[in-house]
Amino acid sequence: MTGIGLTEILFRLTVSSIFGGCIGLERELKNKSAGFVTLILVCLGATTIALLQEELLIRQINLISSQPNLIESYKLDITRLSAQVVTGVGFIGGGAIVYSNDKVSGITTAATLWITAAIGLAIGYGFVFLSIAAFLIVVITLIVMKILERKVITMVRNKKATKSNLTKEEQK
Repeated sequence: MTGIGLTEILFRLTVSSIFGGCIGLERELKNKSAGFVTLILVCLGATTIALLQEELLIRQINLISSQPNLIESYKLDITRLSAQVVTGVGFIGGGAIVYSNDKVSGITTAATLWITAAIGLAIGYGFVFLSIAAFLIVVITLIVMKILERKVITMVRNKKATKSNLTKEEQK
């Protein structure tokens, strides 16, 4: 069993940079704290960790195959490094959330950091369909769903304001 080929590594890292950049560009255009470069680095970092984990697993399998007596002393855990990515990005995302004047902001930015890292892990582990599907859904959510969200909230607020005004007039 050999490691991941150089071409495959470069492909995954490139896709990761492109996906992270596209997500980051949307955040950058909205002047959010985690933008273009930040999300490229988050996605690329997660992809690098996944690639490293995969390579380490391959090395351990090769070592145990050549020296079966080592099987008792080796623990193969392909989730350990990925779990640390999630923890690390959660820490970064926590810094993006701000509470001020009874208003919370930065939650979408924190969630975007988190999902971008998840996409990076999927790319790094070679889950092509999963990473493409998640990327497309994230972009649609950040662009289209945000527009719908604003329209619905505006409509609900206008309806409440109209109802409130009617109630005040009835009380007079």
